[in-house]
Amino acid sequence: MPTYKNGQIVTDTDGNIMHCHGAGILEHDGWYYLFGEDRRDRRRVSCYRSKDLVNWEFRNICLTLDSETGRHYVRTDLRLAPRNSGPMTPEEAAAISMQPIGHRGANIERPKILYCEATGKFVMWMHFENGRDYNAARCAVAVCDTVDGDYTYLGSFNPVGNMSRDCTLYKDDDGTAYFISSARDNADMIVYRLSEDYLTVAEQVKTLWPGQFREAPVVLKENGKYYMFTSRCTGWNPNQGGYAVADAIDGRWSAIRPFGNETTFNTQPTAAVKVGETWLYIGDRWDPSDYLNSTIVYLPLKFDGESCSADWADEVTIEDGNVTASAGADIKDVRIMLPGCSEYLSGDGYNVFTKKLGYADKNLLWLVEEEEDCVLIKHKESGKYLSGDGILDNYVKGEERLLWKLEDSDEGKLFINRRTGKSLLVFGRRVVLTDKNDRHFGGFTIVKNY
Repeated sequence: MPTYKNGQIVTDTDGNIMHCHGAGILEHDGWYYLFGEDRRDRRRVSCYRSKDLVNWEFRNICLTLDSETGRHYVRTDLRLAPRNSGPMTPEEAAAISMQPIGHRGANIERPKILYCEATGKFVMWMHFENGRDYNAARCAVAVCDTVDGDYTYLGSFNPVGNMSRDCTLYKDDDGTAYFISSARDNADMIVYRLSEDYLTVAEQVKTLWPGQFREAPVVLKENGKYYMFTSRCTGWNPNQGGYAVADAIDGRWSAIRPFGNETTFNTQPTAAVKVGETWLYIGDRWDPSDYLNSTIVYLPLKFDGESCSADWADEVTIEDGNVTASAGADIKDVRIMLPGCSEYLSGDGYNVFTKKLGYADKNLLWLVEEEEDCVLIKHKESGKYLSGDGILDNYVKGEERLLWKLEDSDEGKLFINRRTGKSLLVFGRRVVLTDKNDRHFGGFTIVKNY
């Protein structure tokens, strides 16, 4: 059965690593087409197709820095590789660290595709930056006669004069298309109605949640209701996702409600696709230490009235329009979170501290290993174990100070050392031991490394 394993590097049917970050999905002629960012060399947007959302066939690099350009009936900038002169500042170099200096050019992010029945064309909208910094904040448009062909670049612009960053497209039941993007340095989310040919903005329709700093929009419609998923703005690091509900795109949207766990299962929304009767949430799992190692996660959505939720799934199986998910039973890689301040156990050197979540920080990863009626807490990066002295130490068989009992509390799990009977406590950012009844900072939650 076709099964997708979340959080793993995905290869196409030729065995090559897929490069399709910030992806959009279009269903056409019985195929799912996946378009995503591809920052290797002069590539910018890659395309894959699949019958089952699991086995992906590479089709084309649809947009490159050398793509053909075409005139547009609004004023746009046709440069895909703006001339950059002079040495870069360290900040500029960091901004394009994933892009070889010799191929510096525009950054294209979050490409989304719609088919326009009125013209018979496939239209791509995307987020455009100049490749040197994030000051351009523009959208861009490209068009093609075939879904996976070479797209003609029609240029970048600021819609209705607004900044435009993270974005998505949505086609309503009547064929009306909408472009939705973050504006005003991400403070606002703006909804635009597109022209009949989908090539430009016809009207600015709605400003959503002004001043709340949302990004990564994804829209779907279920049971007559519109749902928009977004994330907060925390750079490459994941955060608590949210969604809102409305009766119409241009109507009144609800307040943002939490979606997923405190890191949205270490993802950021990028797309949604319906398989049979099930909607799949598709999220990017960014790896800021190595952008090209970023992966994609599938999670089945559950609707209850106007509420929407998702549980973690290690695997998602898709067959004959049916979706089944498996969460797995083993505790393997985990993060250990302190409730309230949302900090995590971090093993730095021989000492144990607490630290804010950084997705690529391997010092936050642990293994909880069972031994008799207790557990060992192993730091994955160093291979050392948390001892009853609050430090990391090598494993010595039978050494009780390395053994912990897990006890439920109102605040989470208490890790109680078997030798001393004391539990972990955070003092400032330092982890120490204290009597288990003194837990005004106590209680850790095991968070699976999704």
